[in-house]
Amino acid sequence: MDIKKVNEIIEKHKAEKGALTSILHNIQEQEGYLPEEALGYLSDRLHIPLSEIFRVVTYFDKAFSLEPRGKHIIKVCQGTTCHLKHSDQALIEIKEELDKNGENGHFYLEKVRCLGCCAEAPVIEIDGVMFDKDTAKGTIIKLKSEK
Repeated sequence: MDIKKVNEIIEKHKAEKGALTSILHNIQEQEGYLPEEALGYLSDRLHIPLSEIFRVVTYFDKAFSLEPRGKHIIKVCQGTTCHLKHSDQALIEIKEELDKNGENGHFYLEKVRCLGCCAEAPVIEIDGVMFDKDTAKGTIIKLKSEK
């Protein structure tokens, strides 16, 4: 963790109402997750109890991660429509593709409740872009080759 960059992030947002979430988002963008060291530093610097910072992080558990994630984030919708259209099978196929050659650490795979694209079910989001199952699998294969 680069303290200088964390200080720059704090300075950028300190005048904002509700600055903590903006600061947390920026640190996560910088580091790929929220290191405990950074949260302790924020607590000291912003005079916010560490328990309060953890409360915010865990409340927004889909937005923040306390663990390192892969470079590419894949979200498989498990909402009702996607479930009825076999998103569970899509999840299995994607996991199998990621597990080939032990390359899963390059990707972060998670199940989410609903991505809001029910007409396209089952839906998979990769790095913020929505795909159907077949296109998503092809995109993952392409991303694996890029590293």
